[in-house]
Amino acid sequence: MRPSDPIFNFRHGDHTCVFYWDLDGLSEILTPYIFEGLRRNERCFCAQKPETLKALCDDLRFLGVNVEKEQRRGALELHTTNEVYFHDMRFEPDALMDLLERSIEESVRSGFSAFRTAGELSWAVEGRDECDRLVAYEQKVQASYPGKPAVGMCMYPIRSFEKPVLDRVVAAHNKVVRSGQQGSSTASLHIHWPERKAEIVTNKSVRSPYHYVVEGQGGEILSWGKSADFDGALKLAEGPALKRE
Repeated sequence: MRPSDPIFNFRHGDHTCVFYWDLDGLSEILTPYIFEGLRRNERCFCAQKPETLKALCDDLRFLGVNVEKEQRRGALELHTTNEVYFHDMRFEPDALMDLLERSIEESVRSGFSAFRTAGELSWAVEGRDECDRLVAYEQKVQASYPGKPAVGMCMYPIRSFEKPVLDRVVAAHNKVVRSGQQGSSTASLHIHWPERKAEIVTNKSVRSPYHYVVEGQGGEILSWGKSADFDGALKLAEGPALKRE
């Protein structure tokens, strides 16, 4: 398995949150996510901490990406969280939502296939009390993304947020990625539909097989099984079968 291959694949319209423990765990998700976006001719927009941006650039260069060239042609935008979320010294969800929707349209007009974002949200609890407004913003994004040429990923350090806040964050996304603690070999993707939910789990190093289980609203098991790759497991999890595959 190449380090550039994403653990989980994402589609246009997906709005995903990532719960991570440390920078290494975040990079395992972030680097292949951005690399895949560049490969698919998507405009990639990152709002991250300075140390995360440095690690991302180092990783991309290791994978053969000419970071400066991608920046010059507008395919890769790298910003700190303060530059994006506090442009005028305040977090303004409506203004940020307008900017996001304009950026999606401008990306397509500029010849990109989609607009792919990766935003770090730890600032909401680091000297600020912005969780309510942040969740409201996430809900707006979730309502806006279906059907759009856009892919969004929001990063949350799991140890920084209280569980009630994380529960609200989960409800404001259609997919949730959990990267295990340092030394953990597993990563999981949780998908929510109105009538059921699914979990897909794999080994982060081997990435085969991908195990899945689908539950109904009442917690009853509808189907479970495994596939050699993520796309196969996702297809089975999305399917109507109510039995083991």
